[in-house]
Amino acid sequence: MTAPRLRPPSGLKPTAPALAGSAAQAQLLADRDTFREILDGLNRLEDLLDHTPVLAAAAQRGYFTPDEDDRVRQALLAYRNYRFAAYDIIFRYREFAQIEDESLRTPGFLVAFAAALVLYAKSLKFIHVAERHPLLRAKLNEPDAKFDLEAGFFDDVRNGYSSLFNYRALLRADRFWGGVRRSGLFRSLDLDADWHWLCEIIRRKRGVIHKSLLGALLRYLRSNWDVVWRHALRPARRTRYGLQSLVGGRFAGIHVVPNPVHVLTEEVLAGLLPQLRPGDILLCRAEGKLSAAMLPGFWSHVAIYLGSRAELEALQVHTQPHAAKRWEQVPQQAGPLGCVIEGVAPRVRICPLAACLHADHVVVLRPNVSDGELAAALGEAFGHLGKPYDFEFDFNVSSRIVCTELVYRSYHQRGPIRFPLVKRLGRFTLSGDDVVHLALDELARAGGSENAPLRPIGLILKRGDGQAHVVAAKRIVPLLLRIRRGWRPARRAPLLGGHPAGV
Repeated sequence: MTAPRLRPPSGLKPTAPALAGSAAQAQLLADRDTFREILDGLNRLEDLLDHTPVLAAAAQRGYFTPDEDDRVRQALLAYRNYRFAAYDIIFRYREFAQIEDESLRTPGFLVAFAAALVLYAKSLKFIHVAERHPLLRAKLNEPDAKFDLEAGFFDDVRNGYSSLFNYRALLRADRFWGGVRRSGLFRSLDLDADWHWLCEIIRRKRGVIHKSLLGALLRYLRSNWDVVWRHALRPARRTRYGLQSLVGGRFAGIHVVPNPVHVLTEEVLAGLLPQLRPGDILLCRAEGKLSAAMLPGFWSHVAIYLGSRAELEALQVHTQPHAAKRWEQVPQQAGPLGCVIEGVAPRVRICPLAACLHADHVVVLRPNVSDGELAAALGEAFGHLGKPYDFEFDFNVSSRIVCTELVYRSYHQRGPIRFPLVKRLGRFTLSGDDVVHLALDELARAGGSENAPLRPIGLILKRGDGQAHVVAAKRIVPLLLRIRRGWRPARRAPLLGGHPAGV
């Protein structure tokens, strides 16, 4: 997979994370809980790797059958998604030493260091198994355009985890750990069951990781000195090391911008508010964000707009059985923009609209259903509150929910809405692009918005000038069709008559 090192762009110095106040504390707790879900998922994948008969059967016959191929891809995509989510946490605390507030610095470091150690342990297990099975290694290096998997995924993982660059960063974090564990705050956290498990992970993994890394490095030095020189030794000579280098190395083709500023500000969203009503489906994309890589296509996240408590009560949503049980979770004051319900790590939650749409592009789809069906759909969505996020995107498992699955389970077979799940690598799923494509296809078949199951009613796009542009109603469908054909609005485009082309 094409994979630049995850360091700030040339000329940009990394700054300390903007962590402060109650919002930062809430983010920290969410990151801790998300990492617990990541760890559980990686443990399930490791158990599958240890006990699957697929590798032995394929090695004996000399090839993977189609269903075995799908199972390998499923596991690879699940591993990739857990890995992305862990990197997202690590990036947030990468400059841990610069966080002035110890109440954030110490627990933030614990979450990030534990995540980094677990990633090394699990990924090195992945490397060891693939090195013993040439057929699996070849399969992992195959490209898959449907899921943006480029050629060489296994090689890129091995190169990154065999680099002196990453090893040096682990040693730096380990030295910081030596000081942290003597602090009073650490001792109090170590006695707290909600944090003790992280401390135990670090204690258990430190020695194992050091030994494994050295072994991987020695094997890699013997097998491919030229690649090591190109990807590990030379960067190590000229790079300043920080915790972000824990995720340096060749990885996933993701360009990460430190502390990105997204264009969908509260002021921009305030202009969208008059068009919104409870039940609207919001699809968005944040440029440069790791989570955008978890799903194929352009629209990477989906949420359902709830509005205010008063608006929900006017629809009688609070009388729905699932909503009634969880009504206290609806904020008394939802803020000027209202709130949404969404499936994000670590779990399905209700949050302010501005927190959900911390992004660069958004399209609003309105379900064409009656008020009674709308209330039932929102009541169903409330029934999934608190369920953990499903990094494996398995729609057959209802105990874990991904963002599109929340929309699917809430709206499927309501009125004219039918979501045809798409089989990808042996599993039936629904992506954000699938939802938009369904809306466009049904709109064309219906010959107008009155009978269409989902009606596009709003669109804001970030353009090449770096600004948010509200799209006129008559241009929404044409631009969504252009995005479907591969156009990316954030790329620089020529100006027509002094205005960005297409808006």
